[in-house]
Amino acid sequence: MDSLNLADYLYKKLRQKRGDLEVTLRTGNIGDFEEYRYVVGQIKGLTFMEEEIRAAMKNIEMTDD
Repeated sequence: MDSLNLADYLYKKLRQKRGDLEVTLRTGNIGDFEEYRYVVGQIKGLTFMEEEIRAAMKNIEMTDD
């Protein structure tokens, strides 16, 4: 598996997990405020990692050209 395929795979997995957590927030399946804060923190972390992977993928594509 080359680096671009790996990055794409990880990016998709992170997006899927973030989407699942966002559904949890939207549907109100949060027990208390601590759980809410935890889920929001997870979403923020996943979003950050998605952005980093997306930037890395662009750099890989530019290097390959």
